[in-house]
Amino acid sequence: MRQYYKAHGKHCFLRSFKTKCPSCGADVLYWECVHGCKVFFDYPPYGKLIKHKCKNYSGKKLQNRYPVIIKKPKGLLEESSPSCPSCGKIFKTERDLKNHLINSNHKDELHEEFLKNRIPIERYNLKKLAKKNYDVKARYKPIFGKINIKKRNK
Repeated sequence: MRQYYKAHGKHCFLRSFKTKCPSCGADVLYWECVHGCKVFFDYPPYGKLIKHKCKNYSGKKLQNRYPVIIKKPKGLLEESSPSCPSCGKIFKTERDLKNHLINSNHKDELHEEFLKNRIPIERYNLKKLAKKNYDVKARYKPIFGKINIKKRNK
């Protein structure tokens, strides 16, 4: 039984022959081993084998092959969506927000308090409500990139 060593060496050889590089057409030595490695070396081999590098394909051409795509972050540059000031849900349209407020009026205390105050329905953000000094119970909203410690009521 033949031993299979971890490293490639003289013992690791299946076949080799002279051929042409499929991409640039230069004369190369094709070498294959029992582990499945297939490599092209420069031809003729003098002393140590040198791995073949195609002249037509340089690193800069391969790097510029695909264009760089830069995507804009969502939410930062767009117009803010309407959100419910009491629960913080975000909606696509103002009509959906109005329907949400009407439907959840009978279910939650937060929504009932909001509708009792008769605050006009606009595009709501928690920042806008804080500027207008409305008393609205906002939920815990962590800020991205900062260490947030949530205070617990004892």
